[in-house]
Amino acid sequence: MPDTNATAADLLPQLRDVLGDDAVLTDADTLAFHGQDVHSVGAPLRAVIRPATRDGLLAALPLLHRAGVAVVPRGGGMSYSNGYLADRPGAVLVDTGALDRIVEINATDMYVVVEAGITWAALDAALAPLGLRTPFWGPFSGIRATVGGTMSQNAVTYGTGVFGTAVDSLLGLEVALADGSTLRTGSWAQDNGVPFFRHYGPDLTGLFGGDAGAFGIKMAVALRLVRRRPVTTGVSFGFQTFEEMLGAMAAVAREGVASEAFGLDPFLQKQRLGMGDLKSDLKMLLAVGRAGRGPLESLVQMARIVIAGRGFLDKINYSAHYTVDAFDKDEERSMLRRIRSAATPFGKEIENSMPTLVRAYPFPPLNHILGPKGERWVPVHGILPFSRVAAFRADLEALYAGHAAAMERHGIKAAAMFSTIATNGFLYELAFYWEDERAAFHDRILEPSAAASLPRYPANPEGADLMRRLKAECVALYNRHGAAHLQVGRLYPVTGRMNPAGRDLLGGIKSHLDGQGTMNPGALGF
Repeated sequence: MPDTNATAADLLPQLRDVLGDDAVLTDADTLAFHGQDVHSVGAPLRAVIRPATRDGLLAALPLLHRAGVAVVPRGGGMSYSNGYLADRPGAVLVDTGALDRIVEINATDMYVVVEAGITWAALDAALAPLGLRTPFWGPFSGIRATVGGTMSQNAVTYGTGVFGTAVDSLLGLEVALADGSTLRTGSWAQDNGVPFFRHYGPDLTGLFGGDAGAFGIKMAVALRLVRRRPVTTGVSFGFQTFEEMLGAMAAVAREGVASEAFGLDPFLQKQRLGMGDLKSDLKMLLAVGRAGRGPLESLVQMARIVIAGRGFLDKINYSAHYTVDAFDKDEERSMLRRIRSAATPFGKEIENSMPTLVRAYPFPPLNHILGPKGERWVPVHGILPFSRVAAFRADLEALYAGHAAAMERHGIKAAAMFSTIATNGFLYELAFYWEDERAAFHDRILEPSAAASLPRYPANPEGADLMRRLKAECVALYNRHGAAHLQVGRLYPVTGRMNPAGRDLLGGIKSHLDGQGTMNPGALGF
């Protein structure tokens, strides 16, 4: 039971005693920033703590547990699904960003152990000189997204076409539970064990993957390693219809050779090509040069991109972009031949500028959290089997038609990006743009030059309300078509849709691990 003597007045001094003054933050700017995500604002926070060590976190959690204070874990903060937004006033947010050490790189047994707060960009930079990488090696937001936060939310992007989602690369976890006790999973949980193997008995590692921090706070993560393939190539195709693009993306996915595969609709193509300026263009072009296989090939690739410019998607409605990673030229040719054979019946090959630039500059600054004209932006997504995509799209177009007048009146525009996951999943990600006031969150995340140059808009409460309703209706539509979701947070109703036996089992686990219900209450629908 909570200790009623542990009041707000004496809790913060106790936290400062175990963590240090600099690790307990209560100023208004910090509370406002950490109380927001890309789209929404949570209930007011009591404090933000930023433990510098795992021992410090384990010392702080019993204080919060005895006081009955809600605890909200946060990684890099790039969520839009309310995953780390408190649903009641007075919660303490745990910022894991200072837990950013690499604990072990084991090239013999092919695993790496990192603290949860390390970013994907930092981890990849440490592994690259060793000729190693993790199978999934980060989302687009990897310059800020942390490994632990990603494992709580799950994610796709780099490596997903072959190796699946982020959680598919997990070997084991070290988790701090609500009362301050420590749990390890996989072979790491055994006496004398090391985190080289995930499955030893029931898969407890999977239980904590994608849990939105509802079961505990990830302190350390063990990931599988693979050899880094030195030959990387992009190939792109253009299509006139969505059906052609879907057919090509499904056919290529079944080949299992594209490390990444993403598609863009007409609106998002224009948005992506409209973003950036000369400075960012040069930065990406120089990255292409550094990523080349040699001086001559680098110059050739840079010249092709310059010649193609931003007009290589003219007269193309939809596009799909692929990358392959190979050990040598022979393997590269074989992979590209299979992709071209699968995609060519549906469209035509176009300049490969986009996948080349993405891979050369995989973790760019996060200026895309606003639109190219400073508009607010929020995505909503679902993962569908290929056979259900067409029916979902038809219902989505009907949903948009029903709101067309209101969307036009409030300046809300809808776009979509598409990805394939391994051989069996199609991620249909909606992106909405509308003119509204910028939040403190955006000014902290944007590069200073972007924050200063992008237009600002006045508050648009009617547009924001319509956007919230559209977001909820899109989630409900995904549900009607049996979609799965990443970064469940508090947005996607995973437990609400679950069969009763599964829901009861998951609820029982939550009760066992967090009897007071203070660990990220509201996440996963608990």
